[in-house]
Amino acid sequence: MTPASPAISAPVRGLGVVVDTVEKTFVGGVQAVAALSLEVPGGQFLSLLGPSGCGKSTLLRLIAGLDWPTRGAICFSRSRTAQDVSFVFQDAHLLPWCNVLHNAALPLELAGVAKSERLDRAEAQLRQVGLADALHRYPAQLSGGMRMRVSLARAMVTSPSLLLLDEPFAALDEITRQHLDERLRQLWIERAMTVIFVTHSINEAAYLADRAIVFSARPARVMLDHDLTVRLPHVREASLRTTALFAEQMRALYVALEGGQRA
Repeated sequence: MTPASPAISAPVRGLGVVVDTVEKTFVGGVQAVAALSLEVPGGQFLSLLGPSGCGKSTLLRLIAGLDWPTRGAICFSRSRTAQDVSFVFQDAHLLPWCNVLHNAALPLELAGVAKSERLDRAEAQLRQVGLADALHRYPAQLSGGMRMRVSLARAMVTSPSLLLLDEPFAALDEITRQHLDERLRQLWIERAMTVIFVTHSINEAAYLADRAIVFSARPARVMLDHDLTVRLPHVREASLRTTALFAEQMRALYVALEGGQRA
């Protein structure tokens, strides 16, 4: 749906986002995003699916302010600070010379927060992701799943209003990935933040999100805007993945994704 104006009303929770006819063309003429419009209400968990190279990651970077659109505008429901928006990349990008606690505290250190406060807040976040016993380990001593937990804790330490994730669990084994999916959804419920999650996994998109958008091949256009709130429970147990109801939602996403690859 194309909004009449980039402005949106202030949400009750989270940071709302409006993408208003945004285009992004790179040097050489490659058009990653073409006249794309969508609205993400504050507090929503949105998954973005689409073929490789369709512009999902580019869109996420534009929303984060890590790149700028060629045309169009990205607006927010209220003024924001640097600490309002956190980004989790596919690679954890931890500092190898810092232990887990100091890696998680890094955003607060850069923001000038006093050492005792930032370490206390970082420790609290690491406990939230199940790393209370790994505070003084170094990245080389961690499994891939543990490194991603540190990355998630680091993103959460500033209490963001908008959390952006670009295939953060893609390289992990299926069981570890599902456990992290469950923890992420629980954190979203507890914090009432807005989450935009890029993934190639239909299973992950259906389990995590309250809304899933499926894009076509580049340049992306919306093939399906799927509301999961009326189809799946708000609190989702791991066993949900084995139900016929869940399979129906996965099928709807798969059909749209298959159509988008042929488009």
